[in-house]
Amino acid sequence: MAHLLFTPEQAARSTLAALRYLSVLPRTVRQDFSNEFVAGRGQTINVLGPVKAGQAKVYTAANRTARDAIEFNELTQEWVPIKLENQIYNAVRLPDNWATFTLADLQRQVLRPQAESVVDALATPLVEEMKKVKAEAKAAATIDAATGESDVLRSITHLRRVLNDRKVPQQGRTLAIGTDWEEAILNTPMLNKVNEAGDGGSMLRAATIGNLKGFQVVVAPDLPANKAVAYHKDAFAFVTRPSRRPEGAAYGATISEAGFALRHIMQYNPVQLEDQSIVDTFYGAATLDATRAVAATISTASAPSS
Repeated sequence: MAHLLFTPEQAARSTLAALRYLSVLPRTVRQDFSNEFVAGRGQTINVLGPVKAGQAKVYTAANRTARDAIEFNELTQEWVPIKLENQIYNAVRLPDNWATFTLADLQRQVLRPQAESVVDALATPLVEEMKKVKAEAKAAATIDAATGESDVLRSITHLRRVLNDRKVPQQGRTLAIGTDWEEAILNTPMLNKVNEAGDGGSMLRAATIGNLKGFQVVVAPDLPANKAVAYHKDAFAFVTRPSRRPEGAAYGATISEAGFALRHIMQYNPVQLEDQSIVDTFYGAATLDATRAVAATISTASAPSS
């Protein structure tokens, strides 16, 4: 007999847990989430960018002798609008005969597979923002076609320098890499791969190659294979907002936790004699501060002709 003794909140939280452990890129940037529903399509959410305090000033000996007044900077923090036009969802039918004779675990057989389907496309708007980051020519990496050796460490070092020169904070830096970069890094014997240690319980842990040059390096298969993006957490924002619980749905809840918000609803359709389960949320992403991100490409160098 199916275990259907889930409260709406438990069902939503179970689905949310799957999203939390399967999502990678959204967890490396500024996340804005709430279980307050989106009023309708086209709703715009304003996300605060990083606080900026301007340039530091020097109080010289001459200033001190003259008893000059110090100068004050103005704190600035811009609002970045993110339009939530798209609603990602997964809807399934649970016919009476299947629910009666086959369904044994709602969480395992219904909610988690639905969440896994949703998460496959959840990072799409964030990936699109990362694709726009301009590649730094001096950071371009190459792979030797004959030996498979690469200069990825030099490239990553240069990306670090670019962010340092821009005075981007050291804490909260990530390097998201495509699969060409992943292969080149994993073929570098000297690297200590963190993903081979620990319990491997979360997707973020499993996707983490390690900490290199001050970056947490994560594999992002949705990025172009030859691209890597180095960024601070405040370079991008990722937003999720569920829509309201429909008046006609007797079973449903919205919940927010750990950077994500979603809705789960179930209803019975007497016309087809089936339950219907839907997991959904509105989602979007934006660039908060373009100076806090820089990209690089990698290519294979052809072997010289003999």
